[in-house]
Amino acid sequence: MFKKKVTFTLCIISAIIPIVLYIYLYPRMPDFVPIHYDGDVVDRFVDKGSYEVLLISLFGWCGFVFIRLLHWLLRKVFMRSYIENLAVVHRTWNAATLLVTVGCSVISICALLAMA
Repeated sequence: MFKKKVTFTLCIISAIIPIVLYIYLYPRMPDFVPIHYDGDVVDRFVDKGSYEVLLISLFGWCGFVFIRLLHWLLRKVFMRSYIENLAVVHRTWNAATLLVTVGCSVISICALLAMA
């Protein structure tokens, strides 16, 4: 439950950016892209249209969904404490959601740019 639509909007935008970047970079990517490194040496390549590359672009959404599910679970477990500290809890979870979503999106963007 987002109190501020700005936070929700920023989360959605940061989760969409890697998907848009993947769509933009797709024609420019080589047929096989590096997916795993062992130090400085690439030890695994996959097709640019594989599900693994798509999952990398969806990593921001995964972070958003994970933190929202965690919030829901902890709210159910600690309902009494949640109600007593409602304002602080909402600010904290909104900030945590934004940070996790942006962090996962940045990781996804860096991985996609390394593939191109």
